[in-house]
Amino acid sequence: MISLEDWNARIDAFIAEENKNRGKTVPVHRIYCQDDSDRSGGGIYNETVTVDTIGRFARALGDSNPLYSDPRYRAGQAGTACQGLFPAPPLLECCICSTFIGGRMPRLRGISAFDAGSRWERFLPILPGDSFSAQTTFLGVREITRKSGGQTGAARLLLREHRIDLTNHRGEHVSSLTARCMIRCAAPLNEDPAAQMAPDCISRRTLAEDSQESCREPSPENPQGSCRESSPADLRGLSQVLSQQPVQPVQNSRPRYREEELDRVYANLDAQLSGAFRRGSRPRYWEDVEIGEVVPEQIIGPYDESDGQALMAAIGAANAFATKWASIRFRKGQGVTDPETGAHRHPIDRHSSDLIARAQGHPRALVSGIHSQALLAKSISDWMGDDGRLRTLDCRCLKPLYYGDLSLQRGRVTGRFEQDGRCFVNLHMEAVRQDGTVHTTAEAVVELPSRRTCQPS
Repeated sequence: MISLEDWNARIDAFIAEENKNRGKTVPVHRIYCQDDSDRSGGGIYNETVTVDTIGRFARALGDSNPLYSDPRYRAGQAGTACQGLFPAPPLLECCICSTFIGGRMPRLRGISAFDAGSRWERFLPILPGDSFSAQTTFLGVREITRKSGGQTGAARLLLREHRIDLTNHRGEHVSSLTARCMIRCAAPLNEDPAAQMAPDCISRRTLAEDSQESCREPSPENPQGSCRESSPADLRGLSQVLSQQPVQPVQNSRPRYREEELDRVYANLDAQLSGAFRRGSRPRYWEDVEIGEVVPEQIIGPYDESDGQALMAAIGAANAFATKWASIRFRKGQGVTDPETGAHRHPIDRHSSDLIARAQGHPRALVSGIHSQALLAKSISDWMGDDGRLRTLDCRCLKPLYYGDLSLQRGRVTGRFEQDGRCFVNLHMEAVRQDGTVHTTAEAVVELPSRRTCQPS
């Protein structure tokens, strides 16, 4: 076992070595080509967007908006920004290319990586028939916090960031996103691997403070840099689904819900299907929006295998047999041995199997961070209507969402501003587990139509 001093020195050397490549830009290649191309910038999943790409992603979010599936609905939108178009939902970028880039890790035991959330910007609509190329720019590694001791020993949190830019076949810059990977380095002071790797050991306050610092900085979208937490008292309604005696999310078995709790969940899902939360073709004009206005609460879950499989099918992030082995053989140290078969398993299996997740030190299978982010985007999309445009969504994944959990998506308007003759609102969004834990937050900028100007492009 190395000393704490040597361990810290190796982490410091890793940060310094990685940051020598800060600013390096690499092209993103097709992820499944068996060649020697540099794939440090991630990979392309679906180079060309089709109506099926859009439909699969919408279904993976439980999104029944006919805008994404029914040509008769779009044909009937005469005079709107969506007339005749088949626009992609927000965050479809995750179906075009990989939006989680782990990158190199310190060559030490007790290292675990998690999706810390991404900042998404879309400048132009994504439409069927659009083909894309991408490039990734490494933004560096920085330390978020250092813990000197305690029950789980010393730990250091590092944040790795990459910027991914998508360009369509017409040469137009369509999207840009900043992908964040949180690297938790647990010093070899605790022999319990589960204690070293459990993501719930990551301080929510640490990530929340980092989020607040980022969104307080003035920006063109929000010159005041306003950002404030929404309190549970301000966001009533389906919050009542939370149990009076909440199930602890860190238990190994999936939560068992009371019949009345599930009835409330099913009623909310029925409302989502019927479009009760969806603005649809009725424009939400900027002049009619007030600060403090609440985004309707939507709930999903209990999260299970079919939900995770729907996302993987939409993205296309799947391998089997020989191509799966091509990935596993270089990741034996990051993966896990199946406790039943003895075979090597890919680390991505923690997003589908309780068994493999527990072998990696987690209580249950983890929901992919992109799913939590995209569900917040869906709630915004329903609220803003077909003529609104989600321009930026800056997400922070604070805690895991596990299989078996419920997630409540909620938010409120925090600001309104005009820029270059266009009208925008700021939203603060959050997703909450059934025990009241906020697992994901986001700051959004939405462009809305105005009664006195043209529709957003």
